[in-house]
Amino acid sequence: MEEKNNKRKILFVDDEKQILKALRRLFFNTEFNCFFAEGGKEALVILKNYDINLIVSDIRMPEMDGFELLKKVKQHYPKVIRIALSGYSNRDEVVNAIEKNLAKLYLYKPWENSELLSIVRRTFELEDILSNHELLKYINNLESLPTVPTLYRKINEMLVNNQSIDKITNEIERDQSLASKILKVANSAFYEAKTGSVKQAVMYIGLINVKSIVVSNSIFQMTDVNNVERLWKHAILTNKMAGYIYKKILFKKIPSEYSTAGLLHDIGRVIIMNYASDVDAKINTLLNNNVIDLSDRIKYENKLIGFDHAKIGGYLLNWWGIPLPIVEAALFHHDPLNQIIMNKEIVAVIYLANIISWKIMEPKMKYDIIDDRVIESLNIPKDKFYKKIDEFIELESN
Repeated sequence: MEEKNNKRKILFVDDEKQILKALRRLFFNTEFNCFFAEGGKEALVILKNYDINLIVSDIRMPEMDGFELLKKVKQHYPKVIRIALSGYSNRDEVVNAIEKNLAKLYLYKPWENSELLSIVRRTFELEDILSNHELLKYINNLESLPTVPTLYRKINEMLVNNQSIDKITNEIERDQSLASKILKVANSAFYEAKTGSVKQAVMYIGLINVKSIVVSNSIFQMTDVNNVERLWKHAILTNKMAGYIYKKILFKKIPSEYSTAGLLHDIGRVIIMNYASDVDAKINTLLNNNVIDLSDRIKYENKLIGFDHAKIGGYLLNWWGIPLPIVEAALFHHDPLNQIIMNKEIVAVIYLANIISWKIMEPKMKYDIIDDRVIESLNIPKDKFYKKIDEFIELESN
């Protein structure tokens, strides 16, 4: 029987004893109660006997590998936060774990001790925000609780069961609207796939991104409110802008596991439109029907609902098992300098892309609403940033 202990409980699983020794030293005398297992079978015994809050599991292990262990944890202990641990050279393995919804985030070996401690602490802080009792109460009191899209759930099941890409593509092609959006994303300037084949498009942009498009397409189709089409256009433009910032300003490739964060950052807005239409109408009246979601909208949402759309969107995406960087992008796209953010770069980029997208749609809007500290956090000279943005806006206008 488990002893009473208010400390958060973490289970580390790795077949290398030296790794476990290093973790034991690092977490000794911290605010956590830590458990250590040399393999999947030992880990499952600990999970059965203790109320574990978070598991950090190596992917490559003999007998029961990390995939099988995390699959069992997801099935039998769904409330346990799952983190994949792997060598940097095995990046495909951790992406695969995230793609199958087996892990919320990943860590690489070797790690920086201070960074690992910080990530664990911030993971729990984020979990506290997303499990806020009043927020849960609000979501549960919605007239019809928004559930994870059926196709999204089906694709997850197919991935976990190692179904072929052909079978997954066949499911997608049943929805012509969805297939069209996937082709549009794949053939966009960011991916440049140049294909008319849905299968090739799926393979080109990756299944993590396909699942994000499935979710965004399903949620945006929930409502026939006039402004939802404009919000969809804004989401597409934000995603495009985020890719542009990475490629042309940061000179790097946006990681595949969150390259569709822009499509999902405003999901909370659509939820409010659909499930709290009276509140949304009142906010639009207060804002003189200005749909732009900047500080005044956030203020009115908090006043009338008790939560803003960012928190509602972040909660739902987390509940549905969307990768953590996308959850953070939705949750903090109006608060990109929050200290608990783990994926700071993508959140900062989505914050900027969100504002610039509205600027393109509303040319009279001023740039002075951008917090220059966010630009500085990306180590970009401000003059260079605005010059590149002006080039993008000119391209979009032509």
